[in-house]
Amino acid sequence: MVSEETSTHESDPAMVSPVGSAGSAAFPKRRRGPGTSMLVLTAAVSLAVGAGIGYAIARASGSTGATASGTAPTIAGISEGTVCKLVSDAMQQQLSIREASPISEEQGGASCYLMMTEDGAAEPAGFVVAFYPTTESLQQTVDGTDVIPEKAEPLLIEGRAAARQVLYGDTWKAQLTVDVGDGATLYVERFGPKESLSERELRRSVDDLAASVLKSQKG
Repeated sequence: MVSEETSTHESDPAMVSPVGSAGSAAFPKRRRGPGTSMLVLTAAVSLAVGAGIGYAIARASGSTGATASGTAPTIAGISEGTVCKLVSDAMQQQLSIREASPISEEQGGASCYLMMTEDGAAEPAGFVVAFYPTTESLQQTVDGTDVIPEKAEPLLIEGRAAARQVLYGDTWKAQLTVDVGDGATLYVERFGPKESLSERELRRSVDDLAASVLKSQKG
């Protein structure tokens, strides 16, 4: 496993859930079928919860020796046109990605939906990779979810403070946020139908993908 687990505190998700106002306006431009539209809405909600938790814990994990806010960012200059390139063609092929769909968000943020299933699938599966250049862009998300979350786990990814959370419902998700420096945040999510993956596979999949993104940026 590529992540280095820290022994720092756990945080109650209910204490750090973000409050924002983006709502459905975060995804205004791309026309999708009903199944994919529901996926986008679900991902938007889960993004809010995971990103807020990750930001709070990553900032609280400075004592682990990870890179602190204020340093030069590992990732910069990401937009709707480049966000999907965070995941290389080789990695997308390895992950069996059928379609990569970029979406621009407010305050300079951008997300890429990496679908492993066909458009409109009854039980969609895939990944989300998002980049938030500032605290404001990270926090400007919708709030609320009907899934059951585990407590967020602080850890290190490629030496950087991160937080991971698994959420359960009809769709299972693992969500990971990584502090990439100067207030910027990388977000990675793996989602799929209930019990289609083990908890260990969910955790490892987001850790591995985040580590791959960070390594490619160093290169």
